Amino acid sequence: MHCPKCAIDLNDDVPRCPQCGFTIDDLDPVLGPPPERAGLVTDLAGVLTEAGRERLTGRLREFAERTGDEFLVVTRETTEPRLPSEYVFWLFDRWRVGGEGHTGLLVLLAMKERRIEVEVGFALEHFVTDAAACEILQGHAVPFLKKGAFDDGLFHSVNVLALVVEDGRRQEQEAEKEGKA
Repeated sequence: MHCPKCAIDLNDDVPRCPQCGFTIDDLDPVLGPPPERAGLVTDLAGVLTEAGRERLTGRLREFAERTGDEFLVVTRETTEPRLPSEYVFWLFDRWRVGGEGHTGLLVLLAMKERRIEVEVGFALEHFVTDAAACEILQGHAVPFLKKGAFDDGLFHSVNVLALVVEDGRRQEQEAEKEGKA
């Protein structure tokens, strides 16, 4: 994970940003308790259709089966008083997405702010860099979101992020098999 203020890597070994002193605990008094997870898709903003939620949930399940990693989606009406980038970072931590190994992704759609963000667990960042994640969201979510097609914007961006990680895991497995042969 990265400090939402400085973008410096933070993890279990470096829980405090050496540049600004930020810790995840700094957000707790402002944001309060995290919302309850409602499965793989938590639509707090109520923007997804039932069919869209089912399609998205199916893809997220498929991803977990293929990789063993966790991928969640949450929508919110707003992340105020914090920025969406700070909120997704905080929620990723508080929901413990990907468990101890940080093998997870969390996509956040913040309606009022008109922002989509993704937090990629530390263990998956070699598959999906911040730059790649931003490019995927811009190319596969934003065009749909601008038209109000929230189901499609979330599905297509989640699908591409999932494909990238699935391909990376497949390549790791192949390299491991070659190393044992």
